[in-house]
Amino acid sequence: MSDPGRPRSWQPPPLQDAAPAAAVPDTAAIAERARAEGYAAGHAEGLAAGRARAAATAAELAALLGNMAAPFRQQEADLLRELSELVVRVATAVVRRELETSPGAIQDVLAEALEILEAVEGPVDVHLHPADAALVREWLANELPKLAVTLHTDATLLRGGCRVATAESYVDASTERRLEEVLRALRESRGAVGGATET
Repeated sequence: MSDPGRPRSWQPPPLQDAAPAAAVPDTAAIAERARAEGYAAGHAEGLAAGRARAAATAAELAALLGNMAAPFRQQEADLLRELSELVVRVATAVVRRELETSPGAIQDVLAEALEILEAVEGPVDVHLHPADAALVREWLANELPKLAVTLHTDATLLRGGCRVATAESYVDASTERRLEEVLRALRESRGAVGGATET
C-alpha cells in the first residue's frame, strides 16, 4: 500500500494497437480522373450533337437538290412531249405532201391490203379519198379486171390510204391508222426515255 502523503509519479497509459492513420487523398490524381471523365463525357456529347447536325444538314441539302432538280425534270418532260408532237406534225405534213406528189402510192397500199386478205373471191368494198378513186379504178381495170370491187369515196380519209372490206375480212390501210401507229411508237419511246430519265 502506498503512502498517501507521498507524491505519485506519472505513468503513461499502456500502449495499445493504434488505428492506422487515414490516408491523405491524392488531389492531383482525383483532379486528373475528373478531368478525363469530363473530357470523355463532353467528347461523346459533342460527337452525338455533331452527327445529328450533319444528318440534318445532309437531309436539308438532299431536299434542296430534289427541289432544284424537279423543274428540270418537268422541263425535260415538256420538251419531249413538244418534240414528239412536232415530229408527228412534220411527219403528217411530209406524208401528205408525198401523197400529193406521188398519187400512185395508193396503188401500192391497195395491193398490200388485198394481199393481206389473201384469196379474195367475193365482192370487195374499198373506201378511199375521192382524188385517189380515178387512179384506183384504172389500176384495178388493168391489174385485177376480174375482181368485183366497189369504190366508196370518203373525203374525210387522207389521200394514199384505204379501207378494204369483204364479207369475211376487213383491212384498215388508211393513212390515218399508219400515222397513229407512228404516233403510238413515238409516245412509247418517249415514255421509255422519260422513265429512264426519272430513274
